[in-house]
Amino acid sequence: MGLLIKLTKAELAQCKQASSLRWQLARASGVVNQRRDHRTDDEIDYLGIRAEAAVAKAYGIPYTPSALGIDEGVDLYAGDIGIDVKATFHTEGRLLLKSKDAAKADIFIMVTNTPEDDVMNLLGWTSRTRFLEQCQETDFGKGVCFTMEQDQLYMVSSLWLHITSKTMGVAA
Repeated sequence: MGLLIKLTKAELAQCKQASSLRWQLARASGVVNQRRDHRTDDEIDYLGIRAEAAVAKAYGIPYTPSALGIDEGVDLYAGDIGIDVKATFHTEGRLLLKSKDAAKADIFIMVTNTPEDDVMNLLGWTSRTRFLEQCQETDFGKGVCFTMEQDQLYMVSSLWLHITSKTMGVAA
């Protein structure tokens, strides 16, 4: 188990509103979700926004869920460190990127939902370099993607030290 983050009613309301807007903008722009199961686009977008909000809340990172536009592979910034939040509905799921070229962020954080809509589970993290070195080519039946098992991820408790040491210019 990772770190459980509870979102407030106000945060959930912002997530719902932002996910609706994100869904409309993304589909209008021709951006498709990395769907690997039966979930609808609006369910996937809502999961992603809640995951981003939970990571921002856990680490005190500024976050505006309703920011307009399609990101370039980075969801949040902690100083100059780009963070890509990867969310899954599957508690036993893997960190997944659709291609190695999609690895734009400095850090990837894996998050899953829980039975409670307002609680997200931050499972672990890895750096881009480590992901690219250790990821496995995987095909779930919808084309090749690149994955990393949960047990290969660093504990979320170590991320704050990593971010702080990088933003302060100290080697970790």
